[in-house]
Amino acid sequence: MSEGNSIHLSLVYERIASSHPWLDWEWSVCGMMPVADSDTNSPPRLLERAETMCRWLGEPSRLDLHRTDLDAYVYNLTSPQPSVYTVAHELDDPVADGLIWTTHLVTMSSYEAEEYMSGDDALIGKLVMPDDVREWLEAFVALHYKDSTFKKRRRDKLNTEEYKFGQESLVELRRRMLASGKPEGELH
Repeated sequence: MSEGNSIHLSLVYERIASSHPWLDWEWSVCGMMPVADSDTNSPPRLLERAETMCRWLGEPSRLDLHRTDLDAYVYNLTSPQPSVYTVAHELDDPVADGLIWTTHLVTMSSYEAEEYMSGDDALIGKLVMPDDVREWLEAFVALHYKDSTFKKRRRDKLNTEEYKFGQESLVELRRRMLASGKPEGELH
């Protein structure tokens, strides 16, 4: 695994025959493979073809870690199943013998991936985080994360005797209103 804040990997796209009457194919991201630094410009390629299924290895993508996402990384690591989230966009013209997706984002932040869930044009994937990727993320979090404990802020005491903005204090206003017989909600 990388010692830095980024690694390269390629997503594995899968197309299977659909049982739905209006769809011919169903697409998913079914895996990922690490990419050596020397292979970061390799094009997508067909991995496997069968009558009802095809798999492609997508173009290499960079997975970056950011200190601003530390809370999301901690949340991900403490979840029952740590995951890698992927976002792919549909291409106008297929590549690599029929692949119609290109990788847009690979992230370990579910918050970042969630931003793309409202659109119809994205293929969102959630993959089980491999052990070596998890160890790399844990090392990054251990190096940069500082747990901030919640500190309740104490309110300033309100000095009811102090006059503000040229008005009488609330205590004086209430006393005057009660003495005049007006209800408290009526100011005039």
